[in-house]
Amino acid sequence: MSQFGRYVRIGVALGLSLWLPSVACAGDLRTPTIAASAAAAADWASTYHALKNYRVREMNPVLRPFDHRPGAMISLGSAIDMGLISVWNLSVGPKHENLASAGLWTMAAFRAYLAIHNVKNETRAARR
Repeated sequence: MSQFGRYVRIGVALGLSLWLPSVACAGDLRTPTIAASAAAAADWASTYHALKNYRVREMNPVLRPFDHRPGAMISLGSAIDMGLISVWNLSVGPKHENLASAGLWTMAAFRAYLAIHNVKNETRAARR
């Protein structure tokens, strides 16, 4: 597959991961949903880059068997994230909008932390 085709697939997957969870949200949850989705996408992008180019390992025990297949790991993890965000928005959002918003912002902050952590691990791995 050409490099252009690979970028198109990545762009489509990123677009769907940002768009699908926001469809399943109530009124004012659109912004925190997009923020959580974008932070998750940044985490997965940094995870893919670290696994592909450096000698790092995934710490999540559910995803660890996919260490040697980063594409499959990212696909599975992104699908899990999309499902969890959508279920969160559909189950908690309609009844407790403030709680749902707080949960999404917390997820966004945590996933941003993980993306930064991945970048720091890359620099440590590069020095070895």
